Amino acid sequence: MKASGGAGWTVLVSRLVFSGVFFWAGWGKLRDPLAFSDSVAAFRVLPHPVLVSLVAVCVPVLEWLVAVLLWVPRWHRAARWVMTGLFAAFTVALGVAQAKGLVIDCGCFGSGDATEWSVPLALGRAGGLLGWAVWYGRRVRGYISEDRRH
Repeated sequence: MKASGGAGWTVLVSRLVFSGVFFWAGWGKLRDPLAFSDSVAAFRVLPHPVLVSLVAVCVPVLEWLVAVLLWVPRWHRAARWVMTGLFAAFTVALGVAQAKGLVIDCGCFGSGDATEWSVPLALGRAGGLLGWAVWYGRRVRGYISEDRRH
């Protein structure tokens, strides 16, 4: 990472925040995997219980991988793409839940109580993080040596 200029600091702070968000989210899901599986099922977008279970197992693992691999230069680009893809998937799923008028707990950071504001607030958060991830992906070029082959 370049040491000079404010842009280097914004990249560093973004990586810290993204890593923290994904670590915290993964931890919340892994603490109570059955509750997270119930949250995934509540969205009513996956047609089969096996897919619900697969998502409930894979998402927290992917979140922790992203949290770690954002700090590994060789894997940073892949982690950044997976991160942005996860934010896009979360935003779409929450948008579908909002369109269906569902009052559910998103399960984003573990289980919680569902209120009429749960989905709209989670949708705003996911959309904001998606926008930030896209900005970060464009901004990070030139500040992190990614995938250099020697």
